[in-house]
Amino acid sequence: MTDAPRLSPLALGLVAMAHVAVVTLLISLHVVPVSLPLPPLMVSLVTPPQQTEPAPEIVPPRPRAVARRERPLPEPAPPVLAAETSLPAPLPEVERVVEPPPLPPIAAPQAPPQPSAPVAPPRFDADYLDNPKPVYPPLSRRMGEEGKVVLRVFVDASGLPAQVEVRTSSGSERLDRAAVSAIGRWKFVPARQGSEAVAAWVLVPIVFSLKE
Repeated sequence: MTDAPRLSPLALGLVAMAHVAVVTLLISLHVVPVSLPLPPLMVSLVTPPQQTEPAPEIVPPRPRAVARRERPLPEPAPPVLAAETSLPAPLPEVERVVEPPPLPPIAAPQAPPQPSAPVAPPRFDADYLDNPKPVYPPLSRRMGEEGKVVLRVFVDASGLPAQVEVRTSSGSERLDRAAVSAIGRWKFVPARQGSEAVAAWVLVPIVFSLKE
């Protein structure tokens, strides 16, 4: 034997309210006289028995396995090439006409220089010069000193000795000094180059001998 279904307190309250509403409706329609006493309405609240059995464990439903779809990898973007800048077309090269440098003027051929005239050395042996002989030092005579002195004389254009040097010594200093002293007072015929008198050097030998 199965247990009859039990009404909850809310359902019982709703049933009682429905009865009251029906009776009220009948009274308003004069179907039921108002003087008739209404039977008392008995409402018994039935409390549900306490559940001794443990409440069933509520197991949440497992989520369905959703098949994962592999997303295709995005295709690599094509490389962005640098925009080719349009360069202006090169200008045509203009041929430059290079004028050759002017040739240097051709100098007129010069006449070869005339050879200079030879220089005639100064002279000291002319008779008209009347140059005195060097004085023989007395001490050199007593000592028997003899020798030959060669002097180097620079004669200017007027014929005078401007410089006298001993080129070769006689071996005696006294004889050399006597020769330089005498030649310093001489006169010379100046050197000549063509018809012009010029200065020049000349060698003058002086001989000291006891036989003279």
